[in-house]
Order: sequence, then C-alpha cells, then structure tokens
Amino acid sequence: MIELYNFLENNRTQIISALLTRIPKDIPAYSRVARNDLKQSLEYLLEAYTDLLVTGDDDSQKTYFKFLAKLRVSQSFKLGDVLHKHMLIMAVVRPMIQQKFRDHAGDGLGLYNKAMDVLERTHFQSVSLMCQVWSDYIKSRADEHNEYVDEDNKQLGVDMSKFILFRG
Repeated sequence: MIELYNFLENNRTQIISALLTRIPKDIPAYSRVARNDLKQSLEYLLEAYTDLLVTGDDDSQKTYFKFLAKLRVSQSFKLGDVLHKHMLIMAVVRPMIQQKFRDHAGDGLGLYNKAMDVLERTHFQSVSLMCQVWSDYIKSRADEHNEYVDEDNKQLGVDMSKFILFRG
C-alpha cells in the first residue's frame, strides 16, 4: 500500500499531465473547462484518491465530490462525463505500473497483480462514492424544488392534492 502511495506521489505530475491531454480529447464536455481548472480538479481528485488508498478514509473524497457535483451540475455536465474522467485515472496509471513491475526482480507479475487488485478495489469504491454523492445532490435539489413549489402553491391557496389528472 505504501509502495502504491509512493508510486502515485512520485508520478503525480506525469499522471496529471497525461490526464490533462487525454480528458479533453476523450470527453468533449471537458473541452469547455479551462485547463488550469481541470488541472486543479485533478490535483484534488488524486489527493483524495491517495487518502482513500492509504487510509481507507473517504471523507476527503466526499468533501471534494460534493463540491464537484454542485459545480458540474451547474455547468450542465452529465454524470457519465464526470465518471468517464474519473475512470481515465486507471487507464493512465495502469501502463505506468506495468512498466514499473516489468523490470522488477523476482515475482514482478505477482506484485503487479496485487497492486492492480488494490487499485481497482480503491477505484471502484471511489466511483461508487461519486455516484452516491451525485445522486444525493440531485435528490436534494429536487426536494428543494418541490418544497419551493409546495410553499408557492400554499401561498396562492392551491392544494395540489385535490387535483386529479386524467388522460384519455
């Protein structure tokens, strides 16, 4: 685990650089995000990701994902685009890890498989958390809207519970 953390820390610049090149090409929605904003977003994501990897604590990811959900929803991003960006981390990191363990003396393949198992489980946990945070945010927005409509109708004297709509 510590070796993976060291790997991610030592290669952070290369990982972010590769993602900055690949994300706007693979995900058209990100072409309208300023490069510096995307870079900062990736730095936060990797920091929270390594926290989850090493400690198993997802608090920093939850905090970041709440901010990200609010921001990307306001920019009309689809969840699929945000998750696609997130999934590209593994696509960028995997070849780098392969190279690292290819030249490893001894059981490089076994070590590679163990490292990828840990990374994939962490990544799955991270993506699942992002989906949960995103859906919670959307639900909170819908609930807020419904409360507003109910309050507005109440002020106007409209009781929507008495209306039945029949379609023929």
